[in-house]
Amino acid sequence: MLPYINVFGKIYPTYGVLAFLGIVVAISFGIFYFSKFYDIKKEDIFYCSMFALIGIAIGAKLLYILTVIPYIIHNFNTIDFKTLIPNLFQGGFVFYGGLIGGILGILVYSKLFKISFKKLSAILIPTVPIFHSIGRLGCLCAGCCYGKEYHGFGSITFYNTQFAPTGIPLFPIQIIESICNLIIFIIILLTYKKYVGTYKTVSLYAILYSIVRFVLEFYRGDVARGILLGLSTSQWISIILLIIGIGLFIYENKREGSDKYGREENE
Repeated sequence: MLPYINVFGKIYPTYGVLAFLGIVVAISFGIFYFSKFYDIKKEDIFYCSMFALIGIAIGAKLLYILTVIPYIIHNFNTIDFKTLIPNLFQGGFVFYGGLIGGILGILVYSKLFKISFKKLSAILIPTVPIFHSIGRLGCLCAGCCYGKEYHGFGSITFYNTQFAPTGIPLFPIQIIESICNLIIFIIILLTYKKYVGTYKTVSLYAILYSIVRFVLEFYRGDVARGILLGLSTSQWISIILLIIGIGLFIYENKREGSDKYGREENE
């Protein structure tokens, strides 16, 4: 679509530029908006973001490698490992691996510097959908994470990419997921004040995104990410994430109910 972009006379991969923009926007929301509701220093939020980014990079790559292991085993005798190994580390990331890694990065920072994990996660996890929304536009430009062959309204055709099939109309999965993530982020912004001090914002994101991702996976065309019992790796993770999100929301409701009951008893 648009794999490279000219920025001040220099050529950069559009995916990288948009990913960087997404990071800047996400961290900015964490530092200048979500942090207003918690007593945590802005520098701690920034440094915790760096830990989360390291976790995202490692987690996204590791899960990608795990998804291609079955392919490697099945084609072990015919694979050119001199080509495969560099390719594994040069490209290929799985979002859910990054999400898990990012959460672990937040956890590590909270333990090292004795800052509430609950507060840090309530500040940083809500920024994920805006980062993801911008990042998916990078996928669109690069041609990765492409959709199934599709000849209906809104189909897109790639001609200049090393990832998607060229010259074939495809389902605009990157655009739709970008829009869905933006909608999720808007919902989080509108409800954030109501859920301050709880994990409800985190659980709301988990519930909404897991549903979106599970459905959209049926329209993905890059099936190399692993299939088990008819569902992709990301769909199985979506099911787990949905259960966790619902469970966390119910837990917070019960906790709030217990706190309210306790206050009424003391009165």
